[in-house]
Amino acid sequence: QCTALTSFSFPKELSEIGDFTFFGCSGLKSVALPNSLTSIGDAAFTDCSNLISVVIPEGVTEIEGSTFARCSSLTSVELPEGLTSIGTAAFEGCSSLTSVEIPESVTSISGLAFCGCTSLTELTLSENLRFLGSEMFDNCPDLVLTVKEGSHAEKYCKENELKYVVNGKVPGTVWAK
Repeated sequence: QCTALTSFSFPKELSEIGDFTFFGCSGLKSVALPNSLTSIGDAAFTDCSNLISVVIPEGVTEIEGSTFARCSSLTSVELPEGLTSIGTAAFEGCSSLTSVEIPESVTSISGLAFCGCTSLTELTLSENLRFLGSEMFDNCPDLVLTVKEGSHAEKYCKENELKYVVNGKVPGTVWAK
């Protein structure tokens, strides 16, 4: 644990950040991830409670399990087009996160991925999603999901009794003009 580290810049040619690399670096406020990056390991930034924002480079195709778990000051995450999966508890406990744009390329979001993101209010789930894990949005009390009619995401919302809209309308209601 490195509580005194507040920022970090990686070498431009770095391709991988290993598992648990910055685990518990509670003083870390910012990181500049290089465009050469293709992999961020499990729990690489877990418990970086002062990390404010992250831009994931284009070459990263998977957010591993618990990568940003309990980054309680994280308000902004930019995910790249080309990302295909978000791992178990990847953003669990990111209580300051208000919105995330999940790219159309994502086909899998594992369980607990956004559990405990208590400030998360809106999220669009693509019709390309084929796997949605259990308890992904537990303890997200104000979250409203936007889904496509007939999609796997709509079925998931119904089965898990989540708040959602389809084509801008709450299912089963008639909106006044």
